Amino acid sequence: METKNSNILPVVLLATALLGVMIASGFIISAATAQSNTTEVNSTNNVTTMNTSSSSDDPVVTQIDAAIGAIKDGKSDEGRKLLFEAEKLMEGKPSIADSEKRVEAAIKALSDGDSNGSIGQAEEAKKSLVAR
Repeated sequence: METKNSNILPVVLLATALLGVMIASGFIISAATAQSNTTEVNSTNNVTTMNTSSSSDDPVVTQIDAAIGAIKDGKSDEGRKLLFEAEKLMEGKPSIADSEKRVEAAIKALSDGDSNGSIGQAEEAKKSLVAR
């Protein structure tokens, strides 16, 4: 009987050690995945910030950026005023007619209570202005 007990002890110790390694490895993998996910979220936030802010000298782009920021902050009236200002700056310029239509659509969406639609249209207007 003593030999059976002495044979079990190394197996139990080995199993415990393996279990410990497996748990530790799982924890390290989980921690790395969590850190990776956090980095991905931070990167996404940085991209979003970069998309809504501009270092452009174009006053229309500056107005649209300000409008987007106001709308995101829940200041729809201020956002609407800024979009109207951007639209005034674009009038009479055929080369940016598409952007002007997008700003008009953003104003309409905002008037209809669709903040997300308004922001989307304003972003598209800005993209076409920056791309020219």
